Amino acid sequence: MHRTLPFIAAQLGLLITGVWLLTTTLPPLVSGGLVVAAAAPFVFMVGRISGPQDEKRQHPVFTSVICGFGCVMTMFGVHRFGDQHQWVLWLALIALCLWMAWQRYIWRRPS
Repeated sequence: MHRTLPFIAAQLGLLITGVWLLTTTLPPLVSGGLVVAAAAPFVFMVGRISGPQDEKRQHPVFTSVICGFGCVMTMFGVHRFGDQHQWVLWLALIALCLWMAWQRYIWRRPS
């Protein structure tokens, strides 16, 4: 569990940033994509810590799809509203990379 906490903290930071960006003049598609990309892994990781531990750890496909969809939302928003919002896309991609790294190094590791 203690190995998961840095990933949860990073996803929470990205999630808070996305929610804050929803209150600014940034297009909602751009900031909403960041919220979706960071919220899906955050909810899954917190659910795994607080819920029952299962021995069969399969790939959580639905969470990966939602996280990727958040990145696509942000990409579409950057394409639609201009390259000045590209930095938000980098944050969404960091959320996706953190999710993939957590799966590879924490989730797949034997108990």
